[in-house]
Amino acid sequence: MENKRKLMQFFFIRQEESSVHYHQDLEIIYVMKGKMEIKIDESAYQLQKGDFILINANKRHSCVGTQGILAARFFIDFHILAEHMGTLQLMFWCNTVVDRNDAYEEVRKLMDRILSCCSDQEEKGALYLNSLYYELLYHLVSYFMVKADQVWTNQEDSRNQIRVRQIQNYIQANYQTQISLNDLAQRLYLSNVYLSKYIKKHIGLTFLEYLNNVRLFHAVDELLYTNKSITRIAMDNGFPTSAAFIKSFRNIHREAPSQYRKRMQQNMPPIHQEYELEEKSLDLVHEYLRNRQTGQQENGSRQQICTADASYYEIQNAEWTRAVNVGEAYTLLQSEVQDQLIQIQQETGMRYARIWNLLSRKQCADEKGGMNFRKLDLVLDFIIDHQMKPYIELGGGTEVKEAGKDGAKRKETWDYEMFCEMIRAFYLHLINRYGLEEIEGWYFEFGKASGLGMTAEDGAYYQAFEAICRIFKEIAPEIRVGGAGLLLGYENSFFRKIFRIWKKRKFWPDFLSFRSCQDMSIAEDELIYGRKSIDSSYMKNQMQLIRDTMEEEDFQIPEIHIVQWNFTDSNRNVFNDSSAQGAYIVKTCISMLGNADFMGYWQGLDIGSDYAATGVQGDTFPAGQESIQQGHSDITSVLNGDSGLITRDGIRKPSFYAFQFMNKLQSHVVCRNENSVVTANGRGRFTAVCHNYKSFSSKYAFCKEEEIQIDEMDQFVEDMEPLRLKICLKNVNNGTYQVKSHYVNHENGSVQNIWKMMGYEKVLAKDEIEYLKRRAIPSMEIRTVQATDGTLELEHVMQPQEIRLLDIWYRY
Repeated sequence: MENKRKLMQFFFIRQEESSVHYHQDLEIIYVMKGKMEIKIDESAYQLQKGDFILINANKRHSCVGTQGILAARFFIDFHILAEHMGTLQLMFWCNTVVDRNDAYEEVRKLMDRILSCCSDQEEKGALYLNSLYYELLYHLVSYFMVKADQVWTNQEDSRNQIRVRQIQNYIQANYQTQISLNDLAQRLYLSNVYLSKYIKKHIGLTFLEYLNNVRLFHAVDELLYTNKSITRIAMDNGFPTSAAFIKSFRNIHREAPSQYRKRMQQNMPPIHQEYELEEKSLDLVHEYLRNRQTGQQENGSRQQICTADASYYEIQNAEWTRAVNVGEAYTLLQSEVQDQLIQIQQETGMRYARIWNLLSRKQCADEKGGMNFRKLDLVLDFIIDHQMKPYIELGGGTEVKEAGKDGAKRKETWDYEMFCEMIRAFYLHLINRYGLEEIEGWYFEFGKASGLGMTAEDGAYYQAFEAICRIFKEIAPEIRVGGAGLLLGYENSFFRKIFRIWKKRKFWPDFLSFRSCQDMSIAEDELIYGRKSIDSSYMKNQMQLIRDTMEEEDFQIPEIHIVQWNFTDSNRNVFNDSSAQGAYIVKTCISMLGNADFMGYWQGLDIGSDYAATGVQGDTFPAGQESIQQGHSDITSVLNGDSGLITRDGIRKPSFYAFQFMNKLQSHVVCRNENSVVTANGRGRFTAVCHNYKSFSSKYAFCKEEEIQIDEMDQFVEDMEPLRLKICLKNVNNGTYQVKSHYVNHENGSVQNIWKMMGYEKVLAKDEIEYLKRRAIPSMEIRTVQATDGTLELEHVMQPQEIRLLDIWYRY
């Protein structure tokens, strides 16, 4: 029998309404004219021109469009995609209405190219279409697929993944026989009730639903490619009766197996309502595509030009990125931590040191049960004496119990009254020792500690937060108190609810704080599924979503802080030690200019991990703390993938130089684009910082990052092409300019590459460590350039993952 299955098909929507239905094939709806409401289960989304949404398999949905609606509908064959991906558990989060991702535009362009072939779907045109279908699916899988068997709500991921694979393998091997939940439970030595709940939680389907999905997957193949009877297909694929097979088939495909087989044999269109467009509607499609092409700017991927009028500039806030996470406060009593933090402050201009666990009983309680802040004074004195200000996280390591409720056993707990007394004693001590004028320049953050609910109207978090505000602001209303350290992407589904609750409270935060480690999540059937995001503008896009939600809820807060940011939550990722991390930092700082009021890099020192105890729930990145304890790399190595700017041996990484370069920028921003920012001092001096950052590929999104080897790193980025960067400044003084260029790339200034040339020797002698310190510095070039007709032109070819500082002086 001829194979009638197609990887993808597309049709057009002209009718205003469709009935509620569901099917196993994935579906994308793309609006080209008018508006359309898409209902998926209990959620509704309003799509406008240019919006699109992907509807997952077997999701109940309906469409209601405005009069004159024109939309495209793409169907992706679930079975073919499942065969390519090697799993039946496919889920996507692809919705331009509620999400932001740079990859959406690339998907939109691919759909435009497919639609432009709407009148040429045969012979050679079909070959070209198939190539576009595969390219579209590659982007969807790379940027938007979430594996439904990876539930991030459980901290025992490795053990759960093994058990899920055991369940899947057993069903795949035995689906043709009459297996039951009890058979599987006995095999795994679990009770039926527990296993039933476990499968629902970790796979997203009941045991019977998953078993029938597997059986149907194989049964459809036999329907299409054999002449077996319906009864024989049912028996061969494990269904107890042909009636059971027909019922399950109808639930998924909305027609009987015999009808499905007949329709596919005759190559008839699916039962979804589609048809050929009349000529007038076809003209509308082409008009939409022409307008899209006109609005798209040609972007030469290997060249960037930054042109600006040097007489026009904007004033930038020089301190917004100058914050670093140090760690638990009392690590600053260690001399080696102090020495390295001094280097960071002097060379990178960091103004704020974020610390936590200040109020632990071990450090602050005296033998009589009172409070003793002597050690804390030493910590804060050191920060202030070295021209920095404390950014104090009050929630880390401290749990507040509601009256009459038990606290968490893994952390120190204080009942509400004792918590208030402790905060009051701490606050009065700060005022008496440092004065109000000094501490009004500090930030006090109360993070969302584990166990303090924020989604309940009267959650414990809000009670504790308001206690802090009441005590602090009673004496000094200008003291800045904020929270709650919410995780971007991972907790997006909760933001709106939290904002609505907080809006009703007496005390609002002076600043909202967030953490970013490039995670994404999907709330589906009361579960949270997640994956790493490879969106190169992740923070910028996520912060725009936050601001949009705040505006919609009329919850306006003076400052937005990203108190912990990095591309990963792991302290065992080799990219942390590489030139790629320097490029990532420069790119992020440039793109986030004007999109946040404060940013604190995670983290300052590799050595901080040595002094971390078991991790601070609710404050530090959860997976990062876990990887410290069971990481892939050897903690005694020269480099082990930790996220600090300086290694344990005091060697500066490319990430250190990224902040050093950014610290050299002037206060006047002349121009900024994706790869560079140019600043001026108004007196003939210009400073530019540039990068050639390479985005992660889809391979990175689904890998275990702790297992990536240094020699394999190039396999996890999109490309390794150089970038030709041109800077053209107009309205400058004619004459001679000296251009001093400092740069770090894989071959120059990267401690990781120098260590490679030393054979990755884990333990080095003192003189070898000193050699690394001397070699791991930026390279420098000096040249002169002539400015004529009021124009200064510079050009550099930047290697992949390179960062470059250009210091440009007018020579009198």
